[in-house]
Formats: sequence, structure tokens, C-alpha cells
Amino acid sequence: MSDAHTDRLQAIQAELASILEDRLAALDAALRGSEGTTRRIIGAEVELERHRATSVRLASEVSALEEELSVARDRAASLRNQHGELIAERDELRNNMASLEREVGDLDAEVEQARAQTRGLEAEQDELRSENASLKTKLKTLEENISRMQRLKEELMSSISGLTAQMSGLAGGDADPA
Repeated sequence: MSDAHTDRLQAIQAELASILEDRLAALDAALRGSEGTTRRIIGAEVELERHRATSVRLASEVSALEEELSVARDRAASLRNQHGELIAERDELRNNMASLEREVGDLDAEVEQARAQTRGLEAEQDELRSENASLKTKLKTLEENISRMQRLKEELMSSISGLTAQMSGLAGGDADPA
């Protein structure tokens, strides 16, 4: 009778060891997956920080260009006023007037170039904002995956503890009748 109990106990222990080994293998695979996910999250955070820095730099450049545009507009307005005053002296100052008109044309070209550059920077800023939002969504998804993996780990550890307690109970209960 004792041999039958011993054989049964050994069979149960072998089955529990097999289950435990399968659970540990699954847990190890989940941990490896979690480590990869963590690396991707860190990479995404680094990329996000780089995009934030780029966004700050671009905002600063846009501000500087807007200031330059304002200065250029003020300068253009000033030159137009001078032009109005110089019309009265037209006969004496025709050469100066032509020079000023060329300068006004150059300034208008600079203003248009600054506007075009500002539009380009604004478009890039919008793209970066969109990409930033996408990265935030990915980060949240990855964080949720990590949370699920941690819950799975806790469940597996609890299951292992329960199996260990059962094995201890079976080992302790078998020793008394013998």
C-alpha cells in the first residue's frame, strides 16, 4: 500500500514539476517580451524628447523670424515714407529714388522669403505635433502591455506558491500514514 502511495506521490510530483517548468518557461518568455517592450519604450521616450527639443528650437526660430518680419515691415514702411518725401525733391534725387525702390523690392523679397520659411516651419511643427501624439499613444499602449505582463507574472507566482503549498501538503500528509 505504501508503494502505491509513494508511486502516486511521485507521479503527482512529476506532473507538478512539469507544470511548474511549463509555467516558468512561459514566465521567462513573457519577461523577455517585457524587456524588449521596455527597450522600445525607452527608445520612444528618447525620440519623443528629441522631437520636443526640435519643437522648442523651431518655435524659437519662428519667433525670431516673426520679429525679423516685423522689423522688415517697419523698415519697408519707413522707406515708403521716405519715398513720399523724396517725390518733392524728385528732380534732384531721381538716382536716390531708384536705389530706394530697388531696396524696397529686396526687402519685399526678404519678407516673402521669411513668410515662406515661416510657412514651412509651421508645417514641420504640425507634423512634429502629430508624430508626438502618435508616439504618446504608442507609449500608453506599451505601458498597458507591461501592466498586463506584470499581472500575469503575479498570477503565475501565486499559482507556483499554491502548487508548492500543495506539494508540501502532499509530502507532509503522506509521511503520517507510513
